[in-house]
Amino acid sequence: MVMPPNKPASLKMKDGTKHHTKDELKKMMEQEEKIKGNSEKVTDIPDHLDDLAKEYYKYITEELEVSGLLSNLDIPLVEQTADCLSRMREADIIIQQRGVVVEQKDRNSNDIVKKNPAVDVKLAYLDRFNRLSNQLGMSPSSRAALAELNVEQKEKEDDPVLKALGLNK
Repeated sequence: MVMPPNKPASLKMKDGTKHHTKDELKKMMEQEEKIKGNSEKVTDIPDHLDDLAKEYYKYITEELEVSGLLSNLDIPLVEQTADCLSRMREADIIIQQRGVVVEQKDRNSNDIVKKNPAVDVKLAYLDRFNRLSNQLGMSPSSRAALAELNVEQKEKEDDPVLKALGLNK
């Protein structure tokens, strides 16, 4: 069974949750802040991206800036995500122009119909795009999961019963 990604505590607070008290959510938000790091460079658009990827980078950082979840650690993730979106758009344009299947000549000069190679390019970038968001614990949902684990660990450390039994290590 695939587990849904863990939401950051700030979103859980807004949406409401049955699984955490307000105090637990506050502790989780504190942990997420500690894990996050600095964020002063996040909105600096990298020069090495192509023009469309730069637009995607700007869009992603502007939209996520409101949440306060992005940090400098996320710059490579956002760069690669923006690049993937740009490459997928490029593949989309080729697919729109030529179609999903294309006619080619085989080695005997016979016409054959093959899958447009741009379809494979798009699928490869889509797969990469999906993997990037979970890579190295740099995505906001990954940090939320780490923060939740830290809060649970802190609660175990502070639990008087576990302390008395010596089980809070």
